[in-house]
Amino acid sequence: MPVARGAVGDEGWTAIRPSRFTGLIGEIRVSRKNGVNVYGIRVEDKHDNSTGRAHGGLVMAFCDEVMGLEAHDPNTKDIFFTVNFECQFVSGAMIGDFLEVTLERIEAGRSMVVMRGTCRSAGRVVATCAGVWKRSSKKYAEKDW
Repeated sequence: MPVARGAVGDEGWTAIRPSRFTGLIGEIRVSRKNGVNVYGIRVEDKHDNSTGRAHGGLVMAFCDEVMGLEAHDPNTKDIFFTVNFECQFVSGAMIGDFLEVTLERIEAGRSMVVMRGTCRSAGRVVATCAGVWKRSSKKYAEKDW
């Protein structure tokens, strides 16, 4: 998993090295809790949907990005592409909230991974999500991890 060198968030959180896209949405962080990765992002003013709440696009982009990171197999240099993603909004997140996503990775053969996740703010469910990721062909897999 790409981790930004020297970039540490709040205690126990480490910033993930941003991609061109994630650099636009904000700093994504990761922490180990109970032996699993938990991902986080702070809802900023730029995420405002004009009602003081996080735009649904932020929640979906954040969930999709971290599910893709978690789908990645650390034993290979292969990367995965989202082939299906769905998100159900349960409640809103306010500007200033810290969102956390917990994930479940389910192997689905040699080339597919099914993911499920829950996005929370202060323990309250904001959204649930699920999707399918496909292992890339080797010509697309060369990436500096």
